[in-house]
Amino acid sequence: MSDARIRADAGGLVLEGPLNFTTVAALDARARELTAALPEHARVDLEQVGRIDSAGVAFLVILWRRAREQGRTLVFEPIPDALRPLLELYDLENIVTDSAARALA
Repeated sequence: MSDARIRADAGGLVLEGPLNFTTVAALDARARELTAALPEHARVDLEQVGRIDSAGVAFLVILWRRAREQGRTLVFEPIPDALRPLLELYDLENIVTDSAARALA
């Protein structure tokens, strides 16, 4: 999957494809529209995310921050294995966590 996509579903947002420097800028305008229409508690489905780099991590944080500013909460699930080391590196485990991690906390 070469193109990244974002779309809404009944529970929140679905991200597909690579989240990296070359793809996230194109997702942002659509993400703004979709975030404004999210329910109070929403999830971001990351199951179809391919490669992710620091720009992809920044994009997830922007989604989280934007939702929070609008009084919404986001849960990211599932967290791709490739994302976990980046979350640790940038100390973002408390922001970009999945429902399984929240249940253990």
